[in-house]
Parts: sequence; C-alpha cells; structure tokens
Amino acid sequence: MKAIVMHEHGGPEVLKFEDVDTPDLGPRDVLVNIKAVGVNHFDLDVREGVSGHLDSYMPHVLGVEGAGKIAAVGSAVTGYKVGENVMPYLTTCCGSCNRCLSGHDNICEHFDKLGVTHWGTYAEYVKVSEQNIIRIPDGLSYLDAAATQVVVATAWELVVVHTKVRQGEFVLVNAAGSGVGTATIQMVRNAGGVVIATAGSDKKLDLAKDLGARYGINYNKDNIKDSIMDITNNKGVDVCIEMVGGTVLQQSIEALAYNGRLATCGAHAGEKVELDIIEIFRKQITISGNHFSPKANNEKALNLVAHGIVKPIIAKNFPLSEMSEAHKLVASRDFFGKVVLEV
Repeated sequence: MKAIVMHEHGGPEVLKFEDVDTPDLGPRDVLVNIKAVGVNHFDLDVREGVSGHLDSYMPHVLGVEGAGKIAAVGSAVTGYKVGENVMPYLTTCCGSCNRCLSGHDNICEHFDKLGVTHWGTYAEYVKVSEQNIIRIPDGLSYLDAAATQVVVATAWELVVVHTKVRQGEFVLVNAAGSGVGTATIQMVRNAGGVVIATAGSDKKLDLAKDLGARYGINYNKDNIKDSIMDITNNKGVDVCIEMVGGTVLQQSIEALAYNGRLATCGAHAGEKVELDIIEIFRKQITISGNHFSPKANNEKALNLVAHGIVKPIIAKNFPLSEMSEAHKLVASRDFFGKVVLEV
C-alpha cells in the first residue's frame, strides 16, 4: 500500500510517500481503506518529536483522523462487515476500564493514540481494533467525515458538555479561524449565544462573521480584555472557548464575567502561563480542560454534520502524496478551517 512514512523526527521533508506492507489483521482487528485524512496541528508535534508523553517508533505513519470503507475484518469480528463506511477512533481505548465504562473512553486508563503509538491514517489502509471503530452516517462524504472527529466533536465537548452555552450569553471564541474555532462558532450560534471571535488577522475575523460571529477582535492589534469590556459594557463574557494559551489565555480569564466558564483544548502559544488565582475565586470562575471527545459524542458530531446543522469548513484539499505541503500550510496558520487530504 501507499503511505506517508517518516524514518526520523524533523520538518515536513521527513514525510516520504512510499510503498509499505498492508497491515496483517488479528482476530478482532478491522482493516479500513482510508479515503480521506484530516490533518491536525498535533500531527506536526508528533512529526517534530514534541508530542509529550507518547512515543513513536520508526519507521512511523502519522495520522489520528481519517474516514473510509472497511476492506477486511478479523475472524472474531462480529459488529462490523466489509463495505461499511467508518472512521477509526483516534484514542485507542480498551472498553473495559473504569474510565471507558463511565463514558470517558477518550482518557482510557490504557490510553494509546492512533498515529502516535501505532501507525495511523496517512495511508491507503489502517488497522484498528473492533473496539475503536465509528460508523459514518449515510450520505456523509468521506471528506466531511475526516474533518469532523477532531474539529466538530471537540467543539461539542467545549460548548455543550463543559460550558453548557445558553441562549443570550456572550461567548468568546479564540482562534476563530481554526477548525475547532469554526465549528465552535456554528455551535454557539445554534445554542443562541452571541459570538465574539478572536483571530490573528482581520481576514479571518471577516470570515468568522460570515459564519455567525457578531463581533471580532484581532489579538495581534488589540487587548482582548479591553475589547470585551467595551463590547459588554464592562460585564465581561459568560463563556470563553480557548485553544491558544499564553497571553491569550491570560487576557481571556480577565475578560470573564462573574460565574464565567472557560473550557480549553490547546495551548500552542504557550503551555505555561501565570494566573491570578484571586481573580479566579473572587469571580467564581470555572476552568475545565478537554482532551478530544468520547466515541459517543463523536457519533453525535457526525450526525450534526450529516444533518447540515454544523459544516466543517475545509480550507484546502491535497492529494495524499502532497502531505509535506499540507503540513507546511498547517504550520503557517495562514488558512481558515480544516486541511484535509484525499487518498
């Protein structure tokens, strides 16, 4: 099969389009013929060798997100059949630990990750266990499905599960031009919230307003807290959906109203920040973190997209062979939405 293979950590140039053996299946494995791949900034971290506590063994195939068709199943697989449209679940969960049984399979006690601890979706075929397969709803394209798991499912966690956005609330959405940001804007609008979008360029803010944001703040030009206080008549925002970190996180906490809620899922602009704890407890601020999404909520996200309630915004579509160019675009941050590839 064709795959994007890396033999060492490094820049986009380490991604090689090569022929490799198609994976052999165990009794409970499923072989998925990948048709579309979603590219995420996390993939760049793994490529560079800065993904944290998870190690990759060389040669390695990246990719946490993809969509395709079942090509073969192991001898003991009973829940799926050849020809079904599916996507691999990016967290390799056991299905039997306390976290999995309580619905938190995204943080399984035996946590592994597709494309990190074993070969991922940057290939014509990927092997996953029967436990880690999600069906794609009828009528949903492979491209939209591949752009949903990280983007729309994470937005669901942030907006619905963690912050429980309500009608009329002011909601600050940081990194509004990112995949998660574009999905979050749509979800907040569907919940009746008033979106205040932030981004690093006026162009991205204009596109965010086209999606439903009412206000825009360029955090490369203006202070987020000061702008928020002007917009809300010094009240602050009820909710902040945060995925930037660094000074953006600090200003966002300062911009929260009393009883404000902040949910975060990323920190590429700075993982360690200084916080004023007095500000947090005096204003009764709630801060929660999210690490991707459980399988059950992935299925909800796919159905939202299938029914046209939320649409993944695809910035650019590459062929698989041009993965290095896709990584360069993601690293540049000069795009709006999600980068995907067709296999």
